[in-house]
Amino acid sequence: MHKRILVSGLLIGAMLGTPVFAQPVEETAAASMSVELPGDGQEKTREDIEPVDSFKLVVDTQEYKIEPGVPVELSLKGEKVKAVLNIEPLKTFNYGGVELQYPRYFTFEADLSDKDVKLWNLSGNQCVLMIQRYPVPGMDHLIMAQMLQPRFGEKNSIMSPCSMKLLGEEAKGTRLTTTIGDSTITQDIYSFKSGSGSLLLILQDTLGLNSAPSEEGKNFKEMLSQTFKLAAEG
Repeated sequence: MHKRILVSGLLIGAMLGTPVFAQPVEETAAASMSVELPGDGQEKTREDIEPVDSFKLVVDTQEYKIEPGVPVELSLKGEKVKAVLNIEPLKTFNYGGVELQYPRYFTFEADLSDKDVKLWNLSGNQCVLMIQRYPVPGMDHLIMAQMLQPRFGEKNSIMSPCSMKLLGEEAKGTRLTTTIGDSTITQDIYSFKSGSGSLLLILQDTLGLNSAPSEEGKNFKEMLSQTFKLAAEG
């Protein structure tokens, strides 16, 4: 049975550091395997607003995590103390049933123009994380890689297995390695079952000399491995 899905339109633009959101295509849905996400049906909140900075108030040696404009109760023991407000280097993404931390200098983009499809990009200088939710249950990592490859040109791209630690265990995915001119990018694609639909993570990195991953890409991959959670949507 054919279902309408949206495929990431990053492609050449992504290699130039300008990710582009999805374009519609027709593809056959297939069975998906992975971790169950909490289902929909809960009250919805805005998911196209960039997560706010986190702040830490340091009073003497005591640390308090606070939000801008939200009062925090301090125990000062009747003494005058110096207080320092620090901006945390990380932000927390908590949309679409996904929770993770990312560097605050990453840019945030959301495309919720389709009521059934949710797309987010978190972009650094060399790497990009794409978080995509689809209403069909069969959008797994291999299908997405097979759909992306022709858009880059099959002569320019190769597919291979990949893996990383997510949710405390080794997750299996599909890597798409694309070389156009002097630029090479990798896109590591992982999939999870999301209620009656699918969740995709696409971790993209721009390779350096000798096809080595970027330092930013390596650091963010480690952060993703440590902080990625499946959370209740909204």
